[in-house]
Amino acid sequence: MEVERGESSSRKRKWERPPPGATTHEQQAKEQSPLTLATLKAVKEQVEKRGSRISHGVIVKYFDNSDAPYDWLLPGWVAEERYVPSGRKGLGRIYKYYCDPTGHMYYSKHVVLFAWKKMNIICLDA
Repeated sequence: MEVERGESSSRKRKWERPPPGATTHEQQAKEQSPLTLATLKAVKEQVEKRGSRISHGVIVKYFDNSDAPYDWLLPGWVAEERYVPSGRKGLGRIYKYYCDPTGHMYYSKHVVLFAWKKMNIICLDA
C-alpha cells in the first residue's frame, strides 16, 4: 500500500471492531498452537498482576509465528498489536509488543532479536 504524504505508515492494516459478545482474544484462541495459548495465559496473568491500563476504544489483537508478518517469531512467542484510535475518524496508531513464553514483554523487534542473541539462540532468517 502506498502511503500518502502526511499519512502514518501505521495505517497500513485495516482494523475493525470485534462483533459484540466475542473478544479478539477468544476468537483467535481457537486457531493457535498450545505453546501460543500457554504464552497468552502467562500474558493474561501479567496483565492481571499489574492491573488493566487499556483505555476505552483500544483494540488488542494477538499473533504468533503462524501469521505472515510475524513468521520470524519463535514458537511460543506472541506479538500483541494495540490499535489506539485518535480524535479523527478512522485514524489512530498501532503499538506492537512481543511476549516470550514466560509473559515478559519486549517493545520492539530489535530488542527481541537482541534478547535471543543474549540467550544464545541462533536466528538465521530475521
